[in-house]
Amino acid sequence: MARGASRALYHVHARSVDIARFLRLEEGLLRHRASEDWLTTLDGAARRAVVLGVSGAVERLVDAREARRRDVKLVRRFTGGGTIACDGDTLFVGMTMNAGDDAMVRERETHPRRVMAATGEVYARVFDKCGTFALRENDYAFGTRKFGGNAQAITRGRFLHHTSFLYDYDEDAMAATLKTPERAPAYRNGRAHGDFVTRLRDRGYERDEIFERVRGTMRGMLGYEIVDVALEDAERMVDDAVTRSGVARWDTTKVLSWDD
Repeated sequence: MARGASRALYHVHARSVDIARFLRLEEGLLRHRASEDWLTTLDGAARRAVVLGVSGAVERLVDAREARRRDVKLVRRFTGGGTIACDGDTLFVGMTMNAGDDAMVRERETHPRRVMAATGEVYARVFDKCGTFALRENDYAFGTRKFGGNAQAITRGRFLHHTSFLYDYDEDAMAATLKTPERAPAYRNGRAHGDFVTRLRDRGYERDEIFERVRGTMRGMLGYEIVDVALEDAERMVDDAVTRSGVARWDTTKVLSWDD
């Protein structure tokens, strides 16, 4: 997957930011900064939250009573995929990129499996210390223990692939707020949350090391030139692009009420 001439990869890195705000930025970058490639990384959500995919049904996926008791925020993102419980120990990485000849995904008219294969190659290098990294269905795992789940959006030769990684997690809170999904990957084999997932902390990784490994892989493997952009500047760039275009902003990330 090595590439030729270097191309700018704009990188936003933030710590302890509201997850709805971060998702809103990623949606804006996908829809309104269409000529650019972006890497978005977040070290921990500012508040405990449950994030649903665009078509996820709250009543089937979340124990609303328990989540409300624990003051959990409820967010619906604009991409598909499964439901996640996140907090300050969840790490997020988003890749918002164009597809084509000189890109991470070579086919201009791409599809989800091709994006997963390409991102899987990246993360195989990022998480190569344990020797058991695997891309299992739509998850990243060590052996049969999941540590990362993802969601995607693909539009007009452009894609967003964003992943939540479990650096650590509150097993009690996760089990109490998330119901076992009706549809689960085959390799889960009916296991409870605690038997299905694993912590990056327990696999010998430091938090900052993970983000540095992502940056290094994008630079060394794919030939990107990393350009750092502050979160507020990236948000302003999206707003400026919307103003210049004269069209309404795509803004479908929603913070939901538990009464919705």
